[in-house]
Amino acid sequence: MSEVLRTGRLELHPVGWSDHGPLLAHWTGPLVRRHLFDDRMISPAQVTEIIEVSERDFATEGYGLWALRPAGPDPAPAGPLIGVAGLRGHDGPLDRRVDVEIVYSLEPDRWGRGYAEEACRAVLDYAFEVVGLTRVTAEIDCDNASSADVAERLGMRPWRDGPDGPDGAAYYQADRTMWFGSRRTVDAFQ
Repeated sequence: MSEVLRTGRLELHPVGWSDHGPLLAHWTGPLVRRHLFDDRMISPAQVTEIIEVSERDFATEGYGLWALRPAGPDPAPAGPLIGVAGLRGHDGPLDRRVDVEIVYSLEPDRWGRGYAEEACRAVLDYAFEVVGLTRVTAEIDCDNASSADVAERLGMRPWRDGPDGPDGAAYYQADRTMWFGSRRTVDAFQ
């Protein structure tokens, strides 16, 4: 399954090999990687692995990562990569139909404009409507107040303390019942 998602300002395409260079440039930017990859520089091989896992997850689980681009006027193509949003299964022996995490990153010049919330809302709609997930979680660094604000604006609620207690990551969750009960659909699937 390789759904293209559209919002008012964005086109979300499943990441693929043509995104390798732009993803590497995006994820190695110091402000972007600060809250991803534990602020470590990632290699081209790691980007290759992320793309492979996303493609496999779309094929087997129905979800993966989408490249975010500004929407162009139809039929014009979308613009350059401005970020990533998507779903991934948690590592370990968890039920991947229940324990799925939403992730996103944006180019710093796009921060504070509502793109993260817009993209994540489309991804959550997809998660609950198309894939049929029952819960989606978000792991947020405690020093990343902006991402916590995005989670709260999406209607996600605190779930549990992180692995290091109150100083560790913050966990949020959205569940299918809550999502449909508070739904404000503005996104469409193509």
